Amino acid sequence: MNILRTVISDNPLSRLVGDVNQSFVGYVYNLRYDECFVQTNDAFKHAVNGLPHNSFILAAGFDPSRFDVATEIDREVILLRVLGPAPLPQDGDMVRTRIEHHQRRRETERLPGDINDGLDPMTASELQWGGMRCRVLGTFYMDNGQLRFGSDIENFMSLSRMRAYKPRGSALELIVNHVNPEVRAKAHEEAIKAGFTDTPQSISIGTIRYTSTARLHRGAGEQLVKVEIQPADFLARRTAVLGMTRTGKSNTVKTTVSAVALAAMKSDIRIGQLIFDVNGEYANANHQDDGSSIAEVFGDRVVRYRAIETPNFQDLRANFYQEPNQGLNLIQALYDKGTSPYGGQDLDTFMGTTLEEPEASERSEHTRWQRHVAVFQCILHRANYPAPAQFKVKVPRGKDLLRQMKSFADSNEIELNIPSDDYVTLPVACAWFEQIRTINLGMKENQNEAKQPTIGLSSSTPGNSWVDPALESMLNILVRETSRKQQFAGWRAIRGYLPYHSARRNGDVATEILGHLDIGKIVILDLSAGPVEIRDVLSERIARQIFQRQMNKLNAGEVPQNVVLYVEEAHNLIGNKTELTTTWPRIAKEGAKAKIAFVYATQEPSSVHPNILANTENWFVTHLNNDDELKTLGKFYDFGDFLASLKTAQDVGFARIKTLSAPFVIPTQINRFTPEAIKLEMQSIGIHQASLPGAGE
Repeated sequence: MNILRTVISDNPLSRLVGDVNQSFVGYVYNLRYDECFVQTNDAFKHAVNGLPHNSFILAAGFDPSRFDVATEIDREVILLRVLGPAPLPQDGDMVRTRIEHHQRRRETERLPGDINDGLDPMTASELQWGGMRCRVLGTFYMDNGQLRFGSDIENFMSLSRMRAYKPRGSALELIVNHVNPEVRAKAHEEAIKAGFTDTPQSISIGTIRYTSTARLHRGAGEQLVKVEIQPADFLARRTAVLGMTRTGKSNTVKTTVSAVALAAMKSDIRIGQLIFDVNGEYANANHQDDGSSIAEVFGDRVVRYRAIETPNFQDLRANFYQEPNQGLNLIQALYDKGTSPYGGQDLDTFMGTTLEEPEASERSEHTRWQRHVAVFQCILHRANYPAPAQFKVKVPRGKDLLRQMKSFADSNEIELNIPSDDYVTLPVACAWFEQIRTINLGMKENQNEAKQPTIGLSSSTPGNSWVDPALESMLNILVRETSRKQQFAGWRAIRGYLPYHSARRNGDVATEILGHLDIGKIVILDLSAGPVEIRDVLSERIARQIFQRQMNKLNAGEVPQNVVLYVEEAHNLIGNKTELTTTWPRIAKEGAKAKIAFVYATQEPSSVHPNILANTENWFVTHLNNDDELKTLGKFYDFGDFLASLKTAQDVGFARIKTLSAPFVIPTQINRFTPEAIKLEMQSIGIHQASLPGAGE
């Protein structure tokens, strides 16, 4: 026995099989390239504490205690997955024997009797045999002294001498956490490129769980085998977290966020993580997480945003006065011409205008842009959008403009109030632009009567109007009157979007978020509070700027920094009918090359664009309750083996995992997000919610 243990401990293949007295479950009687059939016995099952559905089985044709005498062709271990029972030729006779035995029972034998249940020992022994159908997952073998796994088998014998074994304890841990040498080398190479000093240590994501009923295989006498994942698998990759509500999706995401953050801390590198938190479960503490949240665990490494004013949260909204282009873009995105009670040509023109700043070298265009911005700010003021304290507007006071206005005012006996400075208060600016509009329209009327070109106030370019069509529409909106002196809604059309504006914000929120990501912070956008539309409009704008920034760096020959995006309710953003040229599908499809990792969670995998599903490397799947969703999932990897169990098992955190490094799906009970354990791990690497490297830069 001591010799057996020594041999087993010295050879990886023998260690997989382990002690045959504790692992033997039967004989292989039919082996194919894709399936394997095992003849087993109730006594064998009893000895190994049962054979659950979807459990791992090993098949080997050598004696683990005498591996040195095994022939070369037998020096391999085939990994199988239990799919269900398989018929044996004598099954009909055995069923007939059981039925006849039950028919002969007396009244006193209704309850179970002895271990043979009234049968003679020989008959009972015969009736204990049964067949078991298994999926072939691959082959473990030795290559240059290293254990390798191939995802198929290259040969099988019709007269198989293989025995079947149930891996448990350390043998099972070796199976589910095995990574081939070339995969390990590639992960190391990618980690170095990402800024790690070495391959990040694997993270324990959970423990093996085969079935919802966990009385035996996870009982008191069984070792809970850890399932580990490689943090590098999630960098610049796509990860799907699929399952119904309340089955552990958010717990899985929190565990992933923590794993990436801890890996970055250990290597002292920066990995920015951005969570689009639809339900507020990452930004705020709840009872499921021992009263803690991601924000509480990671302290000042986390920045939280909300679309309403909240203590300890940054404002997610834009300041329309200071960021006029983004303010107008948001208004335009929210404005629905088909359902809005307001309309008209001026509003249509306004909703198609841009306030994007041109190059300063384009003097004429830049001057025109300044006028548009100033009138837009006046429109905001009229619509009761709060302005920042001491805010002033830059108004036009060019010599040629003043000359034309004075000439018209004098000849028409109009009192002209010219601002005394280029920067004035909003009421003064509004009054000044109203005068410009009045004089411009008056000059047009006179020119029309004189049958001259009706350009109104002329610009420095001969023949061109100082008031361009976009500016004319904006001036009309300011005074709520068309150029033909008809009243209309004007600035009232934008009053409904006031909740999206924040007077306290200073600077562009997207630029600010990018700055946090650049120094490796975890940014949480709490989208559960504030206007519902903000989820789509602001989230898309922030995501677009991140994508453009990363792609610009890539195209400039630089190596972009790693960023991880987490998105809930992803079917609304990357649906199967979504154009692949829009922001979210582009991030999901192309973001990996720009170092953007995309983690998307949904309970409707069938609604996700098929191109994105096809390019997803990591999968975490819990309970799905209908055949349409399961049919979609069954197209990928070996998830088809788990469809029945995924439909019936509703246990929280019971997931089937397929990661980039793992060659097959592993049924896992995901660890609960435990804040105290994470804090202890941070302390073990010398971090006490400390500041980030370079945070002061």
